[in-house]
Amino acid sequence: MKFKSFVLLLVVAGLLVAIVAPAALGVTSAGVKMKLTGPSSAANGAMIKLTCKITNPQLADGNRVALILQNKDGNLKRIGSKAITWSNGGKTGMVEFWVKAEASAMGIAKYRAAWMHPEGTSHSNRLSVAID
Repeated sequence: MKFKSFVLLLVVAGLLVAIVAPAALGVTSAGVKMKLTGPSSAANGAMIKLTCKITNPQLADGNRVALILQNKDGNLKRIGSKAITWSNGGKTGMVEFWVKAEASAMGIAKYRAAWMHPEGTSHSNRLSVAID
């Protein structure tokens, strides 16, 4: 009897991990991927262009805009949003953000893009820009 209870406990734990882990790791079932690019350094107060490419292989239908976030005081804060330009039948999206370069800590500005869709919220890589 104890063995059956142990096996049942393992099965339930495995199901919970399979459901919760992808969300905790930022992975969505829609397979959306985002890549944020921009300059590696900028002058303080300069306007810089950040470009985000979105790959949407399963054609998730989400918000028309992507958000740009900046790390301020250890937290990501929304600093803007912009409409996504879709191509390839909705499988590829592109958005360009113009932001003011301001260091948040130790002379570095950290940015991240986000897009909300029915499967959840997808986030890009974190982009660090050295501020002179």
